[in-house]
Amino acid sequence: MRQSQHTGRRRLIGLLATGALVTGAIAASPVQAAPNVGTTKAGDAASGKARNDNLRPPQAVKQDAMRQKALEKRLKGDPSAQGKVAKVGKGQYVQLEREGTDKIFVVIVEFGDQQYPGGTGSYPPGTFTGPPKDGSATDVTGPRHNEIPAPNRAVDNSTLWQTDYNRAHYQDMYFNRMAKYYETQSSGRYSVEGDVTEWVKVPFNEALYGRNYCGSIVCNTSTALVRDALAVWVKSQLDAGKKMPEIQAYLKTFDQQDRYDIDGDGNFNEPDGVIDHFQIVHAGGDEASGDPNQGTDAIWSHRSFAAVQGGGPLGAGVNVGSNKGLVSSALVPDNPTGIWVGDYTMQPENGGLGVFAHEFGHDLGLPDLYDTSGNTGGAENNTAFWTLMSSGANIGDGGPDGIGDDPTDLGAYELFQLGWLQPQGKQGPFYDVAYAGKRSSHTIGSNVPATKQAQALFTVLPDKMVPLELGDPYEGTKMYYSGAADDLDTTMTKSVTLPAGTVGLAAKARYNIEEDWDYTYLRVSADNGATWTNVATSLSRTTDPNGNNLGQGITGVKASWTDLTADLTPWAGKTVQLQFRYKADGAQVGQPGVDTPPPGFQVDAIAVTGQPLDGAESDAGWTFSPADGSGFRATAGSVERAFFNAYIAENRQYDGYDTSLKTAYNFGFPTKPDMVESYPYQNGLLINYWDGSQNDNNVGEHPGSGLVLPVDAHPEFTHWADNTLMRNRILSYDSTFGLEKTDAITLHNPATGVAGTVASKPAQPVFDDTKTWWVNADQHGATGAHPGRYQPGWYGVDVPKTGTTIRVVGSSKQGSSLNVLVAPK
Repeated sequence: MRQSQHTGRRRLIGLLATGALVTGAIAASPVQAAPNVGTTKAGDAASGKARNDNLRPPQAVKQDAMRQKALEKRLKGDPSAQGKVAKVGKGQYVQLEREGTDKIFVVIVEFGDQQYPGGTGSYPPGTFTGPPKDGSATDVTGPRHNEIPAPNRAVDNSTLWQTDYNRAHYQDMYFNRMAKYYETQSSGRYSVEGDVTEWVKVPFNEALYGRNYCGSIVCNTSTALVRDALAVWVKSQLDAGKKMPEIQAYLKTFDQQDRYDIDGDGNFNEPDGVIDHFQIVHAGGDEASGDPNQGTDAIWSHRSFAAVQGGGPLGAGVNVGSNKGLVSSALVPDNPTGIWVGDYTMQPENGGLGVFAHEFGHDLGLPDLYDTSGNTGGAENNTAFWTLMSSGANIGDGGPDGIGDDPTDLGAYELFQLGWLQPQGKQGPFYDVAYAGKRSSHTIGSNVPATKQAQALFTVLPDKMVPLELGDPYEGTKMYYSGAADDLDTTMTKSVTLPAGTVGLAAKARYNIEEDWDYTYLRVSADNGATWTNVATSLSRTTDPNGNNLGQGITGVKASWTDLTADLTPWAGKTVQLQFRYKADGAQVGQPGVDTPPPGFQVDAIAVTGQPLDGAESDAGWTFSPADGSGFRATAGSVERAFFNAYIAENRQYDGYDTSLKTAYNFGFPTKPDMVESYPYQNGLLINYWDGSQNDNNVGEHPGSGLVLPVDAHPEFTHWADNTLMRNRILSYDSTFGLEKTDAITLHNPATGVAGTVASKPAQPVFDDTKTWWVNADQHGATGAHPGRYQPGWYGVDVPKTGTTIRVVGSSKQGSSLNVLVAPK
């Protein structure tokens, strides 16, 4: 894998809301992928394609949201979020700490020579036959394992290679090297074990699984390799004399967890019928690394969910051993075991420790932290080599034998997500919490592993208020909106006198409500609010799969204005209280993965028989509860929403896996596109801004803003001789705050080969968020108009002006601990 190499989050796979398999046109939709390391290789070419390597199913997206909410509560001292598991709603729990030893089942698979013929609809004839249309490769066979050509080390010091990629290699990769990596990151809390198969061969060539026919770096048919590889493996076991019950019993040893708590009991340590962690290693190189042999038919490293068949405990997945579902073929054996696979990761034959650990990080719930558009020639941010979940997955040791095998540590944000800063025995927690506006002193030890000192400092800021555009009212200038927040229970109520005869309500509604968990109700009270009746509407549901529907609830998504009608005849001739009620649980806000419309319930053009039309333009007599504007209100379509945000300070030194910070790399030789040169990242105090209003770090889409981005302590731009900017991965090297001047570095422009130098800069011990740490332009142009690929607004992060300072006031001799003062300015 290569960075331009890894992508973002929160895109849904082809699952119906019911969990059934999606077929037809959606079956050709993109899956998601891993970071791309090179700067001059195929993965860096601008193509405009979708580019994500971390495709999370809806249940994982919801888990992410629940975890974020619980962790925000943890930092604010809420006692409900201090345990290993947090209850966030009725029958809804989330793990906050990963501990113990997980099991991984790995199938290593090579490809045959059959070309999948295709058919009609999403896969017309020719979709998978012949070489790729872009001319990136001509070979339509295989590949088999051990066919990757040996690199010429005179011109290639970036490609990883060995003579024999056998089973023993991957057993060592997973259960020795990757296990040790995660043992270190978790300070001994967490590890992995498991098994790797011998090589199996599917009948079809790699084009079926890797071709970019859908316009993405990873298409839906990549998931079919999970099914086909497992089917061939099951058949090989039967052919070797194993009985089906033996195979089933073996597979069940990899099912120890209920990772999505599908029974809602808060116990994640019980079988659920699905293999906990499944991985594919495929023969051949990685498209993310610009594989020269299969070209764009090579599979891009990624993490996803194999929604190949309907059924199973999760509603979709792969029934291990079967051949049914997406792009099926009788050439693939069919011996279903009844054990299922859903979540998986997929890596190349010659992948280094970095790509294996990175993709497994996704499987544990970690997001990509690089700008995912960078996989296909888009933007780049400053996370760079500072974390495994960015270019730190691709780093090397500075030697001649390739990059990507010596990843850097996880950052403090990622460690906190996994619960690896929590107490161990009588020691810990291994993080401190400071608060904006208050003075506090802290000592921060090395990032990992845990010592007796804090590994990180979280400075909690006042909530960030962000404009939320709801869309236009149905008619007129205003509408009613419920607001949206965890545990929100809000009403709008008015007294109406209904005429005799047939009486009804008609309105227009638009909403994004977490399906089957949160609801809106139309209610009537004939006794001045002492009791209420939930009224059936044209949008109501009577189903109650999770016990949250109080009766006739409205739930799910209507992206455009939709008719809402109700019969009020039972109350004809009476004066009643009429009410809309929006009630949300303590977990996900809105439907996972849906941004339009924004979460909540909107209603307009309310017409009740015998009453004037109510379009919210004037006071129609509604009483809003709560009355503070956090719930129902009249609005023109723009409101504000509050989000958690904080600074995260961590001490990054050249120790453990962070030793690789000494050997960041740059592709700087246009005549030798596979050669890299090395340079050091600056040790010291790295400060990230955690912004809960953002879902990703795609600064190309929102310059200066991201989920978690480093503040650059030395934000001055450095240009090449042609006035183009040095890329973020270079200029982020001196992002740390501290008491020492920075190192000067000299590197080469990958476009021209001409050397350029970043001068040494004075020490910067103080972060003051009232100062400017991000700009959107320099003397050569603004973002979008600056010469070259890299744009000014992609560098650093635009922090809020809260009057908070974080100062490095002292250091141990080796920098293993830093003394830090947080204070208002």
